[in-house]
Order: sequence, then structure tokens, then C-alpha cells
Amino acid sequence: MGFPFADLQTSLWRRLIHTRTARVISRFLQKHMDLSTATAEAECRRGSVHHDTHATPPMFIQKEHWRYQTMKKAELEADPGVVDLRLYDQLSKEQRQIWKATGVIPASRIQSACEAYNEHQSLPSLVEDAPYYEHRDFPGLQVIPGLLPPETQILFTSCLMHRDLANPGHKINLQADFNIPYPVQNLADRGNHRFNSTFFSRERASTEDVLIPKVPEKQKPLNNEQFLFSKLRWLTLGEQYDWPTRSYAKHATSFPTDLSKLVTGLFPHIRPESGVVLIYSAKDFMPVHRDVSEQCQRALASFSVGCDGIFILARGEDDGEGESAPRTVAIRVRSGDCIHLDGEARWAWHAMARTIPGTCPTYLTHWPLGTPGATAKEERQYKRWKGYMATKRINVSCRQVWD
Repeated sequence: MGFPFADLQTSLWRRLIHTRTARVISRFLQKHMDLSTATAEAECRRGSVHHDTHATPPMFIQKEHWRYQTMKKAELEADPGVVDLRLYDQLSKEQRQIWKATGVIPASRIQSACEAYNEHQSLPSLVEDAPYYEHRDFPGLQVIPGLLPPETQILFTSCLMHRDLANPGHKINLQADFNIPYPVQNLADRGNHRFNSTFFSRERASTEDVLIPKVPEKQKPLNNEQFLFSKLRWLTLGEQYDWPTRSYAKHATSFPTDLSKLVTGLFPHIRPESGVVLIYSAKDFMPVHRDVSEQCQRALASFSVGCDGIFILARGEDDGEGESAPRTVAIRVRSGDCIHLDGEARWAWHAMARTIPGTCPTYLTHWPLGTPGATAKEERQYKRWKGYMATKRINVSCRQVWD
């Protein structure tokens, strides 16, 4: 993410995000969308493909990342290299030869998965089949525009930013350097969608409940507005990814049960054990990287809510020829979209080059107002934070870690 992160809380995160040259999260279905569990299990048994977790990305994708990062918004909107698959019918003939609609995720599966996620409550709006698109030159890359219905996106945001963020068992980027006064945990509500424990019930600029630096000589305390609007960068769910070692601490924290139902309901071949949640503001980006620390060859599903972003993926080498020739693809990712990486694309260099301000859909713009199940008192508290998601983009990449 390319943000003003001079005060990022770890040197690694500075390197990963502040450098403007390197890494992000994603992945999607098997070639021809074979969702059978048997196929996935056979694939997993083959063992993991081992890659150097400290490798340097090729220069050609770093340059492409920098180009999109520094573009003016008007130039970005007019750039023919950025594909918006929500507007597939408006693509040129040449683009439609490169991007093919190769199948759909049935509406019945989407509805079943989303209702299971929401404790089997019915969706209020009609769900349609979700077509998925594959790129001719990037085997294993599939894009599913608009996979999550608006109601599911609102619940998805609420579960992550109310419940999961308030659970100290899920690491965030500030834990290493600050003592964080977490909300009192109501264990009776942890498994459902009553969000009684949340940072968003607090005053924005209050001198109470501030984050106290562990080394006061190096950092200042943070009030809740500074914490949630400016300093919060990432949250890890389930198996906890350790950024300095780029590895996983086995069996650290349970993956949220409801999110697991959603992911597996949509993609039966994925058994999610870890989720990396990235929280982007208007100028944020994620540098070029590969997701190669997992010990299993399973696909990765990456969900987005909030503002649009530009996702880029690469294959080839700087001086390569033929099949090794350098190639990149740039995709405009919107709220509710999912990118599924599998096969060759699962291990590819990729990045979130930028966030596009002012593109959050109206049904999320005022969040946390509109949080499902909120009481009148909670809505009054959330009103202090009205518009939090208007400038935010949240990406959650769900993956299996172990064989």
C-alpha cells in the first residue's frame, strides 16, 4: 500500500508497504472451475511448491506497480490496460479474446453460502449467477465480479471490523509496539452477530482508552481516531502469519466459523485456515509480493469491500523470451468482487497498486451506521464514526495453510 507510513510499527511492514515496490494478497479457482473436493484433496496431497519467501520481484512488475501508483485519476480511468470485468460487455473485441467468460457460480450456491454466513437468515434481495472470467495468458487467474451481494458485504465488514478486530487473539500491526485497551469480550456473543465488543462504540478523540506505546521515547499515544483511521493496517485471522519470518505459527487462533462457511460454501475445495485482512486508506497500496508461505497447494480466494482498487499480476522474467517473456495484467477490483488464484497464478508476483478514492458503494459509505442488529444506543455510538468506510478498502485473502 503506498501510504504516508513513516510511523509504521515494524521495519518489515515499512519494507512491505512503504517501499512503493513490492507485494499483496489473492487467488482463485482451478482451471475450468473444478470445485470437486476430491480434486482439491489430490492437489493438496502433492505437497507444497517451495519458493523463496525472501526473493526480490522482477523489475518489470515493480515499474508497472509504480506507474499505476503515480497515475492521476483521470489518466487511470482512461488507461486501456486496466480491465473492469463488471463492464465485460463494454470491452473491445480484442480484450474479449483475451478475457473469456468460462462459467458461472450458480445463484443457488451463492445464496446458500451467504445465508449460512448469516446464521441461515434469508437474503432480502434476489441473487443471480456470478460469471467468472479467465485470462488467456495467466493460467489459474479467475475473477468473479460482484460475487458477494450488498447485504453480505455489510455483514462481512461488520464481522471483521467490530468482532474480529476487537478480539486480541487476532494480531494487528500495532500490537508489537502499543498496549491496546481491547473492549471487554462478551464470549456469549463471539460466535454470533451481536457486536457488543467493538472499538467503534468509543469516542473518537477521547483521552480514555488510548493506545499506549511500549517505548514512550519513540512513539506517542494514539486515540481511537488515530488508531482506526490512520494507523490500523492489517489484521490476521486464524493461523497467524508472522511478518518478520514470513511463516505461520501453527494452530494459533481459530479461524472465524461463519467466514469459513462462506468461503467453503462458495469454493468447496478451499478449507480456510488463515485470513490476512488489509485495511487501505485513500493513498494506500500493497507492494509486489508472492503468497508462498503456505504448506499446501490449495487455491486462495481474495474478497474486496469498500473502495475500488487496481490489482496487478505478473508472470515471466525481466529478460525472458517466449513463455518467460515479461507480462502483466491490471484489473479494477470493486466492492463485492473476488479474485481466485490457483495453479501457476497461485504463486505469481502480484500487488494492489492503489486504492481509488470516492468509489465506495452507497450501501457501505456510512458504515458503521447500518451495522446489522445494532440497537438504538449502538447506532448513536456509531454515528460518531459515520462515513468510516467511505475512504476505506478492505481486502481479505482466505487460504489453507497446512497439508
